[in-house]
Amino acid sequence: MNLISFIFAMFCILTILVYFVTPKKIRWIVLLISSLFFLFYKNFNVVTILQALTIFLSAYIFARLIEKYKDTHKSKIFLVISILLILLVLMYFKYSNLFLITIDHICNILKIDYDLKLVSRNSLIGLSYYSLIMIGYLTDVYRGSVKAEKNIFKCALFMAYFPILNSGPFIKFENMKDTLYEGHKFSYKRMCNGLIRIAWGAFKILVISQRCGYFVNTVWGDLAKFNGVYSIIAALLFPVELYANFSGSIDIIMGVSEIIGIGLPENFDSPFFSKTMTEFWRRWHITLGAWLRDYIFYPIQKSSIIQKLNKFCKSKFGKKVGKKIPLFISMFIMWLCIGIWHGGEYHYIIGSGILQFVIIFLEDTLTPISNKINDKLGINRETFGYKLYQVTRTFLLFSFTMIFFRATGVAEAIEFIKSMFVSNPWVLFDNESLYTAGLDMLDFRILNISLIVLFVIDYLKTKFDVREKLFSQNIVFRWTVIFVLLFSIIIFGCYGVGYNAADFIYRGF
Repeated sequence: MNLISFIFAMFCILTILVYFVTPKKIRWIVLLISSLFFLFYKNFNVVTILQALTIFLSAYIFARLIEKYKDTHKSKIFLVISILLILLVLMYFKYSNLFLITIDHICNILKIDYDLKLVSRNSLIGLSYYSLIMIGYLTDVYRGSVKAEKNIFKCALFMAYFPILNSGPFIKFENMKDTLYEGHKFSYKRMCNGLIRIAWGAFKILVISQRCGYFVNTVWGDLAKFNGVYSIIAALLFPVELYANFSGSIDIIMGVSEIIGIGLPENFDSPFFSKTMTEFWRRWHITLGAWLRDYIFYPIQKSSIIQKLNKFCKSKFGKKVGKKIPLFISMFIMWLCIGIWHGGEYHYIIGSGILQFVIIFLEDTLTPISNKINDKLGINRETFGYKLYQVTRTFLLFSFTMIFFRATGVAEAIEFIKSMFVSNPWVLFDNESLYTAGLDMLDFRILNISLIVLFVIDYLKTKFDVREKLFSQNIVFRWTVIFVLLFSIIIFGCYGVGYNAADFIYRGF
C-alpha cells in the first residue's frame, strides 16, 4: 500500500477511528487486523501466506522452546534452527539471484558454458525488515533480556505492526511489549504533532525527493547525452533524493504511530551534518546500525575465534596495532552483511557495504596522520571552516558510494563514474542546456529553496524539538507555519501524471 495515496490515508483514518472507539483492552486487536490487511494488501496468495507463516511460526514456536529449555544445550539448538529457517526464507525470496549471478561469474572464469536464468520471487512487503526483527526477538529471548510472548496473536502484531513494514524502523520487543498492546487514550496534542510530522514527510517526498528524482533519472537514463556536469549534479542529488525519500516515509509512518500513541525509535539524526563517515552511519538508518551492532558485530567480537585472534595479534604486532586487526575483521563482516541486506546484487554489496567499510577503515587509519599534519601546519580543527570542510568531504564520499547503490549493476556504476569526467562546464551557464534534464528553471528554484528549508530544519533539530518549539509560539505564527507547509505541498508537490512516489526506494527491502 502506497504511503502517499488516497487509500493509505483512508486506511489510516479508519484504523485510528476504530482504534479509539474500541474498548481499551482489545484495541491491539484492531491494530492486528489492520496490520494483516496492510501486509497482504494486493499480495494475498499461497506463496506470501507461506512466507509469513514460516517466519512467524519459527519465531513464536521456537521462542517458547528456547525459553522452556533455558540454560540447556537445547536452547542454543532451537535458536540456531529458528534463525536458519528465517534466513532460508529470506535468502530464497530475496537473494536467489545473487547466488545465481555468483555461479555465472565462476563459470565464466572457468570457461564453463552456463545458461544464466534469473528468477523473480513474489515476496511480501518489508520481508527483510521483519525477518531481522524476529531474529533479534529470538536472540533476546535466548539471552534472557525478554520473555517469550505466550499470546500468539500479540506476537503476530509485533511482527506485522503496519507502520514499520514499508521502511522500518527496526524495533525491539523489549521496547514495544508494553506500548504496543496498551489501549492508548486519544490525545489532541499527540494528533497535532503526528499530523505535522506526516505533512513534513510528505513535503520531503513530494517537493524535494521527486524533483531530485526527475533530474537523477533523466541523467541516468541517457549518459551519452547527459554527462560531465550533468553526471556530477546527479551524483550529488541522489543522496538528497534518497534521504528525503527514506526519512520522509519514516516521518509519515512515525506520525501515524504517534497519533495512535505508539512511539517508534528515531531512524535519522541530521546525517548530512556528519564530519566523518563513522558519525554519518550513527545518524543514518540508526535502527539498522543498532541491530547489526547488537546481533552481528558484538557477538563476533565476543566469539572465541576473534578472542584468540586478538591475543595472537597483540603478541605479534603489539597491543595498539594488534587489537585493531580483529576489530576490522568484525567490522568487515558487519558491513558485508549491510551490503547484502540492501539488495541481492553486487552493486549493493559494493556501494552499501564494502566501500563504506573501506572509507571508515581509512578514516580510522589516516586520522592520526592527518591530525599531526594539521598540527604541523597550525590548522585549527575547531573552526567553522574546518568543520565545513569535514562535512563537505563526508557528503562527497557518501555521494560517491551511492553511485553503486543507484546503478543497476557494477558495470553501469563504472560507466557513470567515467561519464563524470567529460568536460562541459558551460552547461552551468547555459539555461537551455541545464534545464533539459528533467527540471526547468522554476523547478530548480523550488528545489533550492526547499533544500535550504530542509537543512535549516535538520540543523534546528540538533538544537531542540522543532515541533515543541512551534507549539510554544503564539497561535498566529504557529498556524502561519502550518499553512505554509500545507500549501507548499499542494502547490509545489510533484504528483499526478508520471508521479510514482509510491515506489519508495527502501520499500523493496
